[in-house]
Amino acid sequence: MHTDIFLVRHGQSYGNVQGRLCAVPPGPGLTQRGRLQAEAATNRLLEQGVCPSLIISSPLARALETARPLAEATGLEVQVRWALREVDFGPWEGKCFEELSSLEQFRSWCVDPEQFPPPGGERLSDVADRVLGLLRQMGGQFPGETIVGFSHMHPLVALLMASQGRSLGDHGVLHLPNATIVHARFEDDLLSFVRLDTEPSGADDASAIAL
Repeated sequence: MHTDIFLVRHGQSYGNVQGRLCAVPPGPGLTQRGRLQAEAATNRLLEQGVCPSLIISSPLARALETARPLAEATGLEVQVRWALREVDFGPWEGKCFEELSSLEQFRSWCVDPEQFPPPGGERLSDVADRVLGLLRQMGGQFPGETIVGFSHMHPLVALLMASQGRSLGDHGVLHLPNATIVHARFEDDLLSFVRLDTEPSGADDASAIAL
């Protein structure tokens, strides 16, 4: 018996607009565009017939705000799961790309975040491990049910690449726009990816890729 898990990247946040690294709650909330993306993501899920038994989210405001329209539509309460939080940026927390661009460590991280993690922060492999651990737990607790989770780009990219055996140092080859939906399936302790549903132009033109 399998468990379907839909993982949604949050809508556009003020941190995205500012180019700011934010992983400590609450962090920046959604812009108006981000709120529209959150509503559109909920509509896409419901149009696909997704009927969740459980809604989970990162503790960061932008993820919780993205989860709100689905919670209101289903009457479910959003449950916080810290494993879905953004990568730990260490001393770079709250700083803009422009502020950090002069640091050699930051420039190296932008090229290969697995080999050059933030000082005292997380490697992408650590992020993939914590997200996969949570999904295993959810799959065991909710067999045959559907779960929707709200998270961030680095956790979703790390999970996708690690599960497909791709080098986490090559994370730049896979960009997930705001409000991307990743459909995963957990069965017999194995995680597979079914579909990648992106919305590259905001709240309008969605596209889907079978995985």
